[in-house]
Amino acid sequence: MIDTIKIYTEIDSNIYNQIYNKSIIKTSFNKGSGEIFYEIVNDHLDGSYDSKLSVRVGCGSKYQFTDKGYFIEIEGSYHKIMLGYNSHNGFYNLQKICSNLIQLVSNAYNIILPNLCNWYLQRVDVAICFDLKNQDNVKSYINSLSRCRYPRRNAKFFYDESIYLSGTSSTLKIYNKLLEFKKHDLKKFLNTDFNLFNYLDTIQGFVRFECEIKKKLLRKLKNEKHIKIIDINYNDLKNIWSDEFMKVIKFVKNDLEIVRDREDVLKRLNELFKPCVATRLFNFYCSIKLNGESVLRNQISKSTFYDYIKKLKDSKIDFSQSYRVEEVEEIFYFNPFEFQEVV
Repeated sequence: MIDTIKIYTEIDSNIYNQIYNKSIIKTSFNKGSGEIFYEIVNDHLDGSYDSKLSVRVGCGSKYQFTDKGYFIEIEGSYHKIMLGYNSHNGFYNLQKICSNLIQLVSNAYNIILPNLCNWYLQRVDVAICFDLKNQDNVKSYINSLSRCRYPRRNAKFFYDESIYLSGTSSTLKIYNKLLEFKKHDLKKFLNTDFNLFNYLDTIQGFVRFECEIKKKLLRKLKNEKHIKIIDINYNDLKNIWSDEFMKVIKFVKNDLEIVRDREDVLKRLNELFKPCVATRLFNFYCSIKLNGESVLRNQISKSTFYDYIKKLKDSKIDFSQSYRVEEVEEIFYFNPFEFQEVV
């Protein structure tokens, strides 16, 4: 489904002024000379259960429009605006979503905004939830992801909760939907008519795969500087989601095999080194798994320790996920390409 989007278009001075006069203005200027360094004009429209829709206007040069023109940006989750949550019961028609958001803004400011064919896509989040049946499975799967390496991605891991993999063209997020909802959205549903008990029961096994598709990746899709909303459909976005997560699942699968099966590690070492060296490296690897790097570092010489570490890295053996034997838990195997989306 489509979640948060950011769209923009060019507007004239009349529309700019109407929004400007009703917005929050943040300005940086020199008190002595009165010179304005920058100005941020932003407003928020309320949706259901305190969900927000951001509306921002500014000088059109940001998007390389005419120097005398202005831009308007609309950013938010139509799903949350309408329902208050974004786990399932989603929306998939990009053009319809954008048209509705544009209409919401038009009604709020009593203005007429440009037709949809003149609007462009800056970023879009495609998110799919899967039902793993219970929290134990969700936590086991997410925690297993922390034991992997992700080339060209900046990874941030939060135990039991989520992993964020940021990149230049997309950011991938895999997270425990129940814990994320309790942390960020639970309070706004308290003291409302929303059936919170049933909702929490519904999502208690949900894991969410979210791909934030940035403009750099959208440009590759259409080879255009400005990506027209009318030229993009959900299948285009779903294909990007699949391609981006397929790369991650490939690394996860390889790394988890190394972590879980010692025989695979020994096999790889024997393929790369002479038997005596392979045996020493394997014993070193097993010692890290049993006792951890900090303990082993104090038991052997510094030069030997870092030499063995380098050899393991060069062999593409991920030892960073090592943990004590007594802390090993059953890993819940899950492949999103083999499961059905929760709708």
